[in-house]
Amino acid sequence: MTTPTAITPNRPALALSLRSAVIGGTGTVLLLISPLGLTWLAAKAVPAAHIPAQNLDYADLHHLTSSGLAPTNWVQQNYFSWLGWLLIILTVLATAAAALLGRRVLGIVGITTAALGLVLGLFAAKGVLTWSAFSHQVPDLRAGAYFLVVGFLLLLIASALTPERSS
Repeated sequence: MTTPTAITPNRPALALSLRSAVIGGTGTVLLLISPLGLTWLAAKAVPAAHIPAQNLDYADLHHLTSSGLAPTNWVQQNYFSWLGWLLIILTVLATAAAALLGRRVLGIVGITTAALGLVLGLFAAKGVLTWSAFSHQVPDLRAGAYFLVVGFLLLLIASALTPERSS
Protein backbone atom coordinates (compact mmCIF):
# COMPACT_ATOMS: atom_id res chain seq x y z
CA MET A 1 0.00 0.00 0.00
CA THR A 2 1.30 3.43 -0.91
CA THR A 3 1.25 6.28 1.51
CA PRO A 4 -0.57 9.43 0.45
CA THR A 5 1.66 12.40 -0.33
CA ALA A 6 0.79 16.02 -0.01
CA ILE A 7 0.02 17.69 -3.30
CA THR A 8 1.69 21.04 -3.68
CA PRO A 9 0.22 23.52 -6.08
CA ASN A 10 2.30 24.34 -9.12
CA ARG A 11 3.66 27.84 -8.81
CA PRO A 12 4.86 29.52 -11.94
CA ALA A 13 8.57 30.29 -12.02
CA LEU A 14 7.69 33.52 -13.78
CA ALA A 15 4.85 35.63 -12.50
CA LEU A 16 4.65 39.09 -13.97
CA SER A 17 3.74 42.05 -11.80
CA LEU A 18 1.34 43.95 -14.07
CA ARG A 19 1.91 47.32 -12.43
CA SER A 20 5.71 46.99 -12.71
CA ALA A 21 5.36 45.70 -16.27
CA VAL A 22 3.30 48.67 -17.48
CA ILE A 23 5.48 51.29 -15.78
CA GLY A 24 8.69 49.47 -16.69
CA GLY A 25 7.57 48.85 -20.27
CA THR A 26 6.83 52.53 -20.80
CA GLY A 27 10.18 53.49 -19.27
CA THR A 28 11.97 50.91 -21.42
CA VAL A 29 10.46 52.29 -24.63
CA LEU A 30 11.45 55.84 -23.66
CA LEU A 31 14.98 54.79 -22.72
CA LEU A 32 15.56 52.79 -25.87
CA ILE A 33 14.33 55.44 -28.31
CA SER A 34 16.04 58.31 -26.48
CA PRO A 35 19.54 57.74 -27.93
CA LEU A 36 18.24 56.62 -31.34
CA GLY A 37 17.89 59.84 -33.32
CA LEU A 38 15.85 62.12 -31.07
CA THR A 39 17.22 65.63 -30.62
CA TRP A 40 18.86 66.10 -27.23
CA LEU A 41 20.07 69.68 -27.43
CA ALA A 42 19.25 72.71 -29.58
CA ALA A 43 22.55 74.59 -29.86
CA LYS A 44 22.23 78.26 -30.64
CA ALA A 45 24.13 79.86 -33.47
CA VAL A 46 27.39 81.67 -32.73
CA PRO A 47 27.76 84.07 -35.68
CA ALA A 48 31.16 85.39 -34.54
CA ALA A 49 32.61 81.87 -34.74
CA HIS A 50 30.62 80.99 -37.90
CA ILE A 51 28.75 78.24 -36.07
CA PRO A 52 25.16 77.71 -37.23
CA ALA A 53 22.29 76.70 -34.99
CA GLN A 54 22.21 72.91 -34.62
CA ASN A 55 19.97 70.18 -33.27
CA LEU A 56 22.22 67.59 -31.62
CA ASP A 57 21.19 63.98 -31.04
CA TYR A 58 22.98 61.32 -28.97
CA ALA A 59 25.32 60.40 -31.86
CA ASP A 60 26.17 64.07 -32.45
CA LEU A 61 26.98 64.50 -28.75
CA HIS A 62 29.16 61.38 -28.91
CA HIS A 63 31.04 62.82 -31.89
CA LEU A 64 31.35 66.23 -30.26
CA THR A 65 32.65 64.89 -26.95
CA SER A 66 35.04 62.34 -28.44
CA SER A 67 36.49 64.52 -31.21
CA GLY A 68 38.00 67.24 -29.07
CA LEU A 69 35.96 69.92 -30.88
CA ALA A 70 34.46 71.11 -27.61
CA PRO A 71 35.64 71.21 -24.01
CA THR A 72 34.54 68.04 -22.25
CA ASN A 73 35.18 65.84 -19.23
CA TRP A 74 35.43 62.09 -18.62
CA VAL A 75 31.75 61.75 -17.70
CA GLN A 76 30.60 63.24 -21.02
CA GLN A 77 33.11 61.30 -23.08
CA ASN A 78 32.20 57.96 -21.52
CA TYR A 79 28.47 58.56 -21.15
CA PHE A 80 27.97 59.44 -24.81
CA SER A 81 30.36 56.70 -25.89
CA TRP A 82 29.47 53.51 -23.96
CA LEU A 83 28.41 54.27 -20.38
CA GLY A 84 24.95 55.62 -21.23
CA TRP A 85 24.11 52.51 -23.27
CA LEU A 86 25.49 50.23 -20.54
CA LEU A 87 23.34 51.89 -17.87
CA ILE A 88 20.25 51.76 -20.10
CA ILE A 89 20.74 48.04 -20.83
CA LEU A 90 21.54 47.10 -17.21
CA THR A 91 18.56 49.06 -15.88
CA VAL A 92 16.15 47.53 -18.41
CA LEU A 93 17.42 43.99 -17.73
CA ALA A 94 17.38 44.37 -13.93
CA THR A 95 13.88 45.87 -13.93
CA ALA A 96 12.53 43.22 -16.30
CA ALA A 97 14.10 40.42 -14.24
CA ALA A 98 12.69 41.92 -11.01
CA ALA A 99 9.20 42.20 -12.51
CA LEU A 100 9.29 38.66 -13.93
CA LEU A 101 10.99 36.84 -11.07
CA GLY A 102 9.77 38.92 -8.14
CA ARG A 103 13.16 39.11 -6.48
CA ARG A 104 13.72 42.16 -4.29
CA VAL A 105 17.48 42.08 -4.86
CA LEU A 106 16.88 42.55 -8.61
CA GLY A 107 14.59 45.47 -7.78
CA ILE A 108 17.40 47.03 -5.76
CA VAL A 109 19.80 46.55 -8.69
CA GLY A 110 17.22 48.23 -10.96
CA ILE A 111 16.82 51.13 -8.54
CA THR A 112 20.59 51.54 -8.25
CA THR A 113 21.31 51.46 -11.98
CA ALA A 114 18.39 53.80 -12.76
CA ALA A 115 19.58 56.29 -10.13
CA LEU A 116 23.14 56.03 -11.43
CA GLY A 117 21.88 56.55 -14.99
CA LEU A 118 19.99 59.67 -13.91
CA VAL A 119 22.90 61.18 -11.96
CA LEU A 120 25.53 60.42 -14.58
CA GLY A 121 23.17 61.58 -17.34
CA LEU A 122 22.78 64.90 -15.53
CA PHE A 123 26.55 65.26 -15.14
CA ALA A 124 27.05 64.29 -18.80
CA ALA A 125 24.55 66.96 -19.89
CA LYS A 126 26.22 69.51 -17.61
CA GLY A 127 29.74 68.64 -18.75
CA VAL A 128 32.28 71.34 -17.99
CA LEU A 129 29.66 74.03 -17.45
CA THR A 130 29.10 75.52 -14.04
CA TRP A 131 25.74 74.68 -12.48
CA SER A 132 24.64 78.26 -13.11
CA ALA A 133 25.58 78.11 -16.80
CA PHE A 134 23.92 74.69 -17.10
CA SER A 135 20.69 76.02 -15.59
CA HIS A 136 20.58 78.60 -18.39
CA GLN A 137 20.85 75.82 -21.00
CA VAL A 138 18.02 73.67 -19.60
CA PRO A 139 15.51 75.36 -21.96
CA ASP A 140 17.68 74.13 -24.87
CA LEU A 141 17.23 70.47 -23.89
CA ARG A 142 14.95 68.53 -26.20
CA ALA A 143 12.91 65.29 -26.29
CA GLY A 144 15.87 62.88 -26.23
CA ALA A 145 17.16 64.23 -22.91
CA TYR A 146 13.68 64.33 -21.39
CA PHE A 147 12.86 60.81 -22.58
CA LEU A 148 16.06 59.59 -20.91
CA VAL A 149 15.18 61.24 -17.60
CA VAL A 150 11.55 60.05 -17.61
CA GLY A 151 12.59 56.56 -18.76
CA PHE A 152 15.08 56.14 -15.91
CA LEU A 153 12.53 57.52 -13.41
CA LEU A 154 9.86 55.08 -14.60
CA LEU A 155 12.24 52.12 -14.38
CA LEU A 156 13.32 53.26 -10.91
CA ILE A 157 9.65 53.31 -9.86
CA ALA A 158 8.93 49.94 -11.50
CA SER A 159 11.93 48.42 -9.69
CA ALA A 160 10.79 49.91 -6.38
CA LEU A 161 7.27 48.48 -6.84
CA THR A 162 8.50 44.95 -7.40
CA PRO A 163 6.97 42.75 -4.70
CA GLU A 164 8.96 39.86 -3.23
CA ARG A 165 7.31 36.61 -4.21
CA SER A 166 7.95 33.39 -2.38
CA SER A 167 9.44 30.59 -4.39
